[in-house]
Amino acid sequence: MQLSVTLSPSEENALARATQDGVPFCARPFDELGQRLELRSSDVLGQLQTWSSEGKLREISAVLEGSLLGYESALCAAAVPEQELSRVTEVVNTHPTVTHNYLRDHAYNLWFTIAVPRAMGLEETLARLERRAGARFFPARRTRTYKVGVNFDLLSGENSTRLQELPELPPISLSARQEHLFRALQTPLPLIDRPFAALANLADCDEEELLEFARRHLGGAIRRYVATFRQRHLGVRGNAMVVWNVPGEELDAAGRRLAAAPQVSHCYAREALPDFPYTLYSMIHGPDDARCRDLVARLAAVVGTEDYAVLVTTREIKKCRLRYFLLELDSWWRQHHESFPD
Repeated sequence: MQLSVTLSPSEENALARATQDGVPFCARPFDELGQRLELRSSDVLGQLQTWSSEGKLREISAVLEGSLLGYESALCAAAVPEQELSRVTEVVNTHPTVTHNYLRDHAYNLWFTIAVPRAMGLEETLARLERRAGARFFPARRTRTYKVGVNFDLLSGENSTRLQELPELPPISLSARQEHLFRALQTPLPLIDRPFAALANLADCDEEELLEFARRHLGGAIRRYVATFRQRHLGVRGNAMVVWNVPGEELDAAGRRLAAAPQVSHCYAREALPDFPYTLYSMIHGPDDARCRDLVARLAAVVGTEDYAVLVTTREIKKCRLRYFLLELDSWWRQHHESFPD
């Protein structure tokens, strides 16, 4: 049953910002959020239900760190002729762990993210995709993470995120039981009074076991536990990937300065691509593209270079939360009539 809501615009904004910052691991998280924000828990839950029914709230779930879970990943680029785009994007989108796929206004016009278990291999996976698509995909692997995370303001239509240092941690050796618990935590949180009890049922464990496991891994394998919104439904219609050509000896300092800007949601150092010398990648969002371009001009002074490219998204082809330990991924691999690598 959907609850009625009596929140003011400023209260709605405070709730949206809080849930994008982090939903607490406790038996009644919506009660806890209400206490923090001085709101009734019924209004918190009712507003989340309303946003979900309106298509604004995508989900609340764990953002997992694949590098700690035995996965390798990359942002991949391709230069695809216009007449081939439909066929190539269909091939790419069928891969279960391709989660973001965009057309952008550049010679490299197709950009997608992919993550696969190291046993499968990123290069081998891309080779299989290339054979099916008849296209060449160039991976730009992360070499350093400076910032990850969006936090949209409902009133201004802008993103503002705090800089959080991500610790360098070794990969985890996972048991089947732990995979089961992580799989439950990456499932969208039900919008009910005791949502983690429902997730615990999926993992065949009790509520406190799941919560204790989640708390233990928060800030590590669980990078964040947050709400994600469909930005265009919030009036955030402008976004761009901005890439910067920074000399190697200056890259780390420039990346840290850029990540400190609250309007920057994602900031990475990546491998250079052929005929594409940019190694510092950032994402910015705003009410419209013009506002984003004004921001980029100001950020150039922060980075310390005028050698950059603004790749505006012209079409969003696929966007979803990355899920790990998917049975569908094993099925995708087997469908290609090739043996699993040793």
